Amino acid sequence: MLNFLTTTTVCGFSLYHVLAFFLIYSCTGWCLEVIFAAATTGQLVNRGFLNGPVCPIYGFGMIIVLFALTPLQDSVLLLYIGGVILPSALELVGGWALYKLYHTRWWDYSDFPFNIGGYICLQFSLLWGVGTLVVMRIVHPVVAGLVDMVPPFIGLVVMCVLYAVYAADVVVTAFAASGLAQTLDAMEQLADSIHAVSDAMTQLLGTTALNADQKLDEQRLQLKLAAAEAREAAPEKRALRETLAAVRAKTDEAREAAKRASEIAKLNTAEAAKAAQLAAKGTVERAAELLRLEQLAEELQARSDEMQAQLLRTPRIVGPRRMLRAFPGLKHGVKKTTLKALRLGLARRETPKEEPKNDGSDTRRDA
Repeated sequence: MLNFLTTTTVCGFSLYHVLAFFLIYSCTGWCLEVIFAAATTGQLVNRGFLNGPVCPIYGFGMIIVLFALTPLQDSVLLLYIGGVILPSALELVGGWALYKLYHTRWWDYSDFPFNIGGYICLQFSLLWGVGTLVVMRIVHPVVAGLVDMVPPFIGLVVMCVLYAVYAADVVVTAFAASGLAQTLDAMEQLADSIHAVSDAMTQLLGTTALNADQKLDEQRLQLKLAAAEAREAAPEKRALRETLAAVRAKTDEAREAAKRASEIAKLNTAEAAKAAQLAAKGTVERAAELLRLEQLAEELQARSDEMQAQLLRTPRIVGPRRMLRAFPGLKHGVKKTTLKALRLGLARRETPKEEPKNDGSDTRRDA
């Protein structure tokens, strides 16, 4: 087996070296993520997708870079361009694949300019190019020299142990991520149901008020029209004082208009009273429906709270709870839910409670 690994080559690298480089750069990438998180958030958090101190995407990325860019390492420009394109393409494919598997965005660059689907953005792509230059020109020659210093047999034994742990970690993490995705799916559905119930309650409460407001508005409009007609009639009456006949005619006309306005106002008042009676008649049915909707909303909220509590009771070091801490930008589903409630609950759970201080004011004595 050792002979097969050391003699079989891929793109100029033996399988033995490829496997060794993958482990080393996976661990190195994890260290960089932890350092970056500590520098930006002030907290020491396991930033890897897996539970162990490895980030597979860095291992895969470096292997692809070595295969594709080793022939170009003498050209700084080509090396930089390749360093921008290849890691960005891997990050794009990796983020998309994880989203398709778990309906979850483990990182999201949607708030950054020039991003593609939130999976990659120009700012970090340019940084990948700089990182590739540094690694290919400075870091990798040192790493390759250290690997060559280890006897192949010892290196193979160490890699077999590490890859066995690596594989177990992948299996455990895959189950944990799947469970987290299912829980978040259920919580998202519950949130949509609660929102739908709330909308139904709002609509039910607003129907009666809306009908009453419409009737009142119609009544006010009719009264305003009657007043306008009366105001228009007054100037006409003053203008026609030249002849007594004209005055009497316009006076009669004004009286008829006022009478019609009064009848219209009474009619609208009666309609408004009838609408109020109909609304009162349905009060019992509306109250029963509102009570049913309130009970349903409470049940849905209780289920959501219980699922959240169960999720927060998982172990802190491994599993879903660790993933929530590892990926502060994690978003779920098509709506990109930010999981603020979960993060607040996580913060409250992990914040140490202060013990009450005894200031000497307790004067109780043991009996």
